[in-house]
Amino acid sequence: MKKLLQFASLLLLFLCASASCTQPASEVETARAGVGTYAPGTAAAATTVYVVRHAEKDISNPHDQDPDLNDEGKARAEALRALLQDVELNALYATRYARTKSTLRPLAEERNLEIATYSANDFLGLKERLLQDHAGQQVVVAGHSNTVLPLVQAFGAKSNMSHIPETQYGYIFKVTMTPGKAATVEIEKYDN
Repeated sequence: MKKLLQFASLLLLFLCASASCTQPASEVETARAGVGTYAPGTAAAATTVYVVRHAEKDISNPHDQDPDLNDEGKARAEALRALLQDVELNALYATRYARTKSTLRPLAEERNLEIATYSANDFLGLKERLLQDHAGQQVVVAGHSNTVLPLVQAFGAKSNMSHIPETQYGYIFKVTMTPGKAATVEIEKYDN
């Protein structure tokens, strides 16, 4: 019996010593075990998404279902390029409409970036795509008056704006998504 107690004591001592020597699981290991906030394709660095509404569109032809930008809109697209001049951008996303693509065209030309197309109403799909393909990077997304705020919400940020009036084109929403933290949004106005 005495030997059994000594053996049990040694075993208990060994187990306690072993447990104190183990290192805490990494974020990846924790996530693989089903715990934590890590998601495949994300990096520890924040992913920043600049969300803008397309610039002013040409409304001279009421039958045109896909109008391009008017002169004021082209000036605003240039103003967006200038505003983000010192930001290292990795990708540009626009809907299939000419006005969203033209809003990003000055940025695309200056930086030799392609403009990727996304489905205008697939907010969560775009979020997943950005976090998968551009984790830890900075991206610009051009949307529409009725899609900009839902995009910001889908990215996990809360805005104090309830809607964007049809006549407002100059808002830029800087959404920062950091793994393990709530997304944040900064709202600015920019002029052409």
